[in-house]
Amino acid sequence: MQLDRLRTLWRGRQYDRVITDAQKIIREHPSGTAYNFLALAHKKKGDIGRAQKIYEELLQLNPDNTMFLSNLGNIYFDTGQLAAAEKCLKKSLDIQPNQHNAAVSLANIYSVHRKYQTALEVFQNLKANPAVEATQISDLNYRIAELYRKQGASCYDNAIKYYRESQHPLSSAHLLECVYKTKPEEIFDIEKNRINQAGDSNPLLAAVQTHASIVYGTADDNLFCKDPFNYIEHCQLGVGDGLDDALIAEIIEASRGLDVQPQELLQNGKQTAGNLFLSDKPCIKEIKRIIEEKITAYRSKFAHSRDGFVKDWPGDALLSGWVIYMSEGGSLKSHMHKQGWISGSLYLNMPKDINNNQGNIVFELCGDDYPATNGKLPTREVNVRTGDLVMFPSSIFHRTLPTKSQTSRVSLAFDLKPSVQ
Repeated sequence: MQLDRLRTLWRGRQYDRVITDAQKIIREHPSGTAYNFLALAHKKKGDIGRAQKIYEELLQLNPDNTMFLSNLGNIYFDTGQLAAAEKCLKKSLDIQPNQHNAAVSLANIYSVHRKYQTALEVFQNLKANPAVEATQISDLNYRIAELYRKQGASCYDNAIKYYRESQHPLSSAHLLECVYKTKPEEIFDIEKNRINQAGDSNPLLAAVQTHASIVYGTADDNLFCKDPFNYIEHCQLGVGDGLDDALIAEIIEASRGLDVQPQELLQNGKQTAGNLFLSDKPCIKEIKRIIEEKITAYRSKFAHSRDGFVKDWPGDALLSGWVIYMSEGGSLKSHMHKQGWISGSLYLNMPKDINNNQGNIVFELCGDDYPATNGKLPTREVNVRTGDLVMFPSSIFHRTLPTKSQTSRVSLAFDLKPSVQ
């Protein structure tokens, strides 16, 4: 009965009550289920360090508990500890091979490391399980489509097929992008009209439709953001905002302990894995607070806008961040943040010997593999220095100019994105 009540509190998102009641149950009965709810509630409340510690201590006593292994593996993945995550998940699946969620998490790690065929085999095997539920099939179809898309245009037809069979919020956007890159205009128009009639709105749909309107000479009727250049905000943070040299140094040092993940857009650089803002280090909590304040001010400034990304601002959103290091000759190719809502970069170190426009960020309306246009697309270059913060709608493409400095260029990039995607 106590555990049933705990489940009810969990489903109602009453995480403080979950923690209190779980601790009471644990004092009376050493329940693994109660411990699991306790750790997950701490994770939901943002104290992922405490959740990690609970699972690590439990596994010292119960090293073969698959529930603890899988959930700790997910925490390691979320915080950028990819090697530790893979070890936990593999051990869990060795003990109990038929765990759907653990297998999905392991395949996600394979995907991060570009082991697409290995990940694809995992997802296809899960989909073939007679016990798989309809919602799980929809999710697997989206993940399979993503794997095909990441392998390039030769695999886009397979990607389109699986996007059509998924109800994932981003399926229609990815489908439209694949169609835009490989199919004639009339096919694109059919898909675009179907998507707009359904009221779908997200950054990727905006990026594709805005670019297509220029190529085809038609009206831009995307529902997310029609003129993203109007929403680029650039400011300098300082002591008055809570940012100083000491905090910057602490943030850089904290990021050095994270694993890095492959980033094909990045030349002569590296990117941290996981979500930096899940760290319980005081410096990370402080910079998260500062950025959240600036996001609130950003939203207030544009509160009058009728663009979808402002008027449909997600009520339940997650702030995700990562650090990018660039060495001499480093640059980042043109891209946009498909899973974001608004995005930004805080510049932690712009080398002092940089001159002219080296290392600047450039905004534009085209990714490097979109169809060619007849005319020149608009661009905007922003001159950035240490302590600068730049925020913008996630739908706009951006890149960095190469730096010639031998000192590392370090930035903290972030997305505010809907929690459910």
